[in-house]
Amino acid sequence: MKKTIVITSMILLGGLTLISCSQESQIADGLEGSTGYLSLNLNTENIFSINSSPASSRSVQESSYANVDNYTVVVLDKDGIEKMNCKGSEIASKMPIAMPIGSCEVRAYYGTESAASRDAFYVYGKSIGTIKADQNVSLSVACSPTCGRVSVAFSPEMSTYYTDYKVSFSGTQALSDNTIEWLKEDSEPWYIQLASTGETVSFTITVTTKDEYINADNKEKVTSKSGTFNLTRNKAYKLKISPVYTASGTGDMTLDISIDASTIDKECDIEVPVDWI
Repeated sequence: MKKTIVITSMILLGGLTLISCSQESQIADGLEGSTGYLSLNLNTENIFSINSSPASSRSVQESSYANVDNYTVVVLDKDGIEKMNCKGSEIASKMPIAMPIGSCEVRAYYGTESAASRDAFYVYGKSIGTIKADQNVSLSVACSPTCGRVSVAFSPEMSTYYTDYKVSFSGTQALSDNTIEWLKEDSEPWYIQLASTGETVSFTITVTTKDEYINADNKEKVTSKSGTFNLTRNKAYKLKISPVYTASGTGDMTLDISIDASTIDKECDIEVPVDWI
């Protein structure tokens, strides 16, 4: 009789163990299949510190890059599987997104990335979050240009002393051994791709002096002057170049070069130090 009781107890205990394991398995399966929800807030940093509409003559309308409706937005789950791919204008209608629990990544971008371009630039943002079961997680994605903007302002007096003049830019990783040029008649800015921490840009100003301003002490017809400055992403820099002519004495010709901190469309260009080579 005692043996029967012991055996019966073992059977009952074994049954309880099986039930417990089965329940744990079901709970684990339930957790693995659980979902949470993701809501997005997409915004752009103040593109090149625009305080007013860009000049109408520009081929690139910078205000279009400040409009989040133009952006492509991609949402990836913990396994890198794409859960959403749409325009920024569609985000509101799709929120919240059902997501598997675990990490998630949101990417947003607009434009075209080039080493240097006058036609387009690239704006990008990324945010990483964690989806929790039955919770709504909110993520903000801030998008910013991957480039800096460079322009040149030649003073009207340049044409008095020079038949030709231009500025060449080089030195960034993306440009490699290539150069870009700003000719005397140019008006459209260059958008130069940069490392996230900014880069040093080299420039060379080349001028061709008119014959009447060449003398024994100033006899070089074509002369150049080189320098460097630090350029950072989402900042606008303008080289302001004007001639300095000494009418008395030897009639020396030099160039006055500075970074202009004021532009007609109030883009808050930054004054930076120029190092001469």
